[in-house]
Amino acid sequence: MRQKNLLFTIACTLQLLSLRAQQEWNLKKDENGIKVYSRSSEHTNYNELRVEMTLQASLSSVAALVLDIGNYPNWSFNTKQTSILKTIGPSELYFYSEIHSPWPASNRDLAIHLVVAQDPNTKVMTIHAEELPNYIPVKEGLVRVPLSDEVWTVTQANNGFIKIDYRITIDPGAGTPAWLINMFSVKGPFETFSHVREQLKAPKYRDTKLSFIRD
Repeated sequence: MRQKNLLFTIACTLQLLSLRAQQEWNLKKDENGIKVYSRSSEHTNYNELRVEMTLQASLSSVAALVLDIGNYPNWSFNTKQTSILKTIGPSELYFYSEIHSPWPASNRDLAIHLVVAQDPNTKVMTIHAEELPNYIPVKEGLVRVPLSDEVWTVTQANNGFIKIDYRITIDPGAGTPAWLINMFSVKGPFETFSHVREQLKAPKYRDTKLSFIRD
């Protein structure tokens, strides 16, 4: 009986250690104030990714950037084209995005529901971009991304700085093996947030004050 209890305890401990290992983020790149992490996903064969950075900007400027759909090709990695599908309000919309994929893979596309929200007490801003694979018909020659779930958590820091914590779970669809995508997965987030920092310096974002965001 004591042996069975010991084996059960060992099995539970190993399971907890395994779950903990799955949940831990592994730092893959730390350069120019941008940290990129990855970890295995419970939902897909593709790694989940996380970015942390602190920069001088306002909450309104970040919200204005992500809501400016036509500008995505200038900062979002490998984004070929974007267009608004439906506007719900000043902080909520649906948009279309086509992502360039290197040969011989086909380009990917997504229909995304984007919501910008803010906690009125803490002022923490959350940006949620969720792929809706059946929102629009599949286009010939493109691969519809079956899963993409992005969350930005943006908090105010001291002296006009903000902290961004970005996370994404994605399955880019058929045609490219997961091991290959995972091997190069750090490049996209790092380049994206390098461009985000530069974009936020532009007056149209830097000087923006949005009525639904408390800076």
